[in-house]
Amino acid sequence: MKQLIILCATLILAVNANSDIHPDIIEDAHLDALGLLRKYGYPAEEHIVETDDGYLLGIHRCPGSPMSPPAFGKPVVLLQHGMLSSSADYILMGPQTSLVYMLADAGYDVWLGNARGNRYSNRHRSRHNETAQFWDFSWHEVGSIDIPNVIDYIRARTGQQAIQYVGHSQGTTVFWVMMSQHPYYNRRIKSAHFLAPAAYMHHTRSPYVIFLATFLHTTELMLQMMGTHYFAPTNEMDIQGGLENCHDGAPNQQMCTIHTFLIAGFNSQEVNFTMLPVIHAHSPAGASAMQMIHHAQTVRSRIFRQYDHGPTINLVRYGSTIPPRYNFANVQCPTLLYHSTNDWLAAPEDVQLLRNELPNVHKQYLVRQHSFNHMDFIWAINVRPLLYDELLADLNAYKNANPVG
Repeated sequence: MKQLIILCATLILAVNANSDIHPDIIEDAHLDALGLLRKYGYPAEEHIVETDDGYLLGIHRCPGSPMSPPAFGKPVVLLQHGMLSSSADYILMGPQTSLVYMLADAGYDVWLGNARGNRYSNRHRSRHNETAQFWDFSWHEVGSIDIPNVIDYIRARTGQQAIQYVGHSQGTTVFWVMMSQHPYYNRRIKSAHFLAPAAYMHHTRSPYVIFLATFLHTTELMLQMMGTHYFAPTNEMDIQGGLENCHDGAPNQQMCTIHTFLIAGFNSQEVNFTMLPVIHAHSPAGASAMQMIHHAQTVRSRIFRQYDHGPTINLVRYGSTIPPRYNFANVQCPTLLYHSTNDWLAAPEDVQLLRNELPNVHKQYLVRQHSFNHMDFIWAINVRPLLYDELLADLNAYKNANPVG
């Protein structure tokens, strides 16, 4: 009885706290990615893709829009999210801002990936998602297994021989991995468009990433001692906290941006403060600890290479005590890079290092706002005029292209 009273009191407090928040914000914070699409009148589908190693990926699809109804034969584009994120990244800011709506209105059949381990891809054929075995992967497996399996599924479902690819942050990293390991996928990509491309991070300015890279071995040991294998997605308590603390009129609303800024770079002029509770409800979406460690290893080693398990396990897995490098020369499809000056994770100097190694860069576009940061590529107020208009024009230019090879 006491627990019931506490629960009722909590619910009453939550209702009172949310009474001044616009109902759409509360609803959007609680809807999942598919629910958001349907709420705003866009068709939405979920497809379960089983990977070669048994993970069950929840892949989302928006095959049309009120302006461009679903139809067979539309050009296909796959959107892949970044670290700790999900398909919701490309949806949650609404029809006037988010990329999925823009592409669907423009006549594209839009598919949205969800990497293993996030809230939509948190199951396996035989492994329980609370075990170490389930979380034994980094972004290497996302790139070498998940993305190829998803592309094959999309091709089979749509009848399209080749698709276009858009990735943000780690959504670009996994593409390099795929092509390095499976270069024949160049024949299945018409064009690849990379927002805040993340491979090298020699010049990262994020205090979090610098700290993790500096104390990498200590962090790995602590995670092992605590039995921490993953970073959990937001839960109902997190959603409620975002609604209470980040809504318009909340005394400390601006503090809700501080963690994002310390990772991505400061840019308050592009923050839609009204939407902060929705952003915090959908992000983070979950990831393995090894994904974060793999990025930190790249920062420390200054080499874009496979996961470093230590000399002994490396020797068993790779036949060498040192992990093998990824081969950028295998990325033969038309490649377009979009980056910004104030990106603390994909700094201009590192993007240039990347460009120098990629053999088929057709375009390098610098966003014309000096303060544009890493997360502005998906959440900025003016992301459409600053970036997406350019991106859409580029996608249109390649949608009928013949793949390399």
